[in-house]
Amino acid sequence: MEPKKTKPLGFWMVLIAVIAAAAILGMILVHGNRHTGGAVQVTQNGETVGLYPLDEDQTLRFDSDNGGYNIVVISGGTVRVSEASCPDQVCVRKGATDQTNDPIACLPNKLVVQVVGGGEQNNQLDGVS
Repeated sequence: MEPKKTKPLGFWMVLIAVIAAAAILGMILVHGNRHTGGAVQVTQNGETVGLYPLDEDQTLRFDSDNGGYNIVVISGGTVRVSEASCPDQVCVRKGATDQTNDPIACLPNKLVVQVVGGGEQNNQLDGVS
């Protein structure tokens, strides 16, 4: 029987280095496109239902077609979902943000809260596009 041939250690080291470099570059690109925005865009069922200034403190309630709701709080230049009827509470646990390309989504209530630049819809590419 011939011994099984394995790749040399150098091959595996180079492969790991390439994967690590790609991961670091991806993180830089994703986080490099984030900026502090000037407005909050709220989308429900795929349609924009409101555009609110990020510098005006307010509490908003959005009711969904399925009987659920979300409470969105804009305060201190950030936005967050403070309360939601959904069972998983992912949108609430996401916390506050003032960054573009960092949306808060509540899938059960079909709500997306996103910071956009200066009152206009932000057309920047996200990290996935």
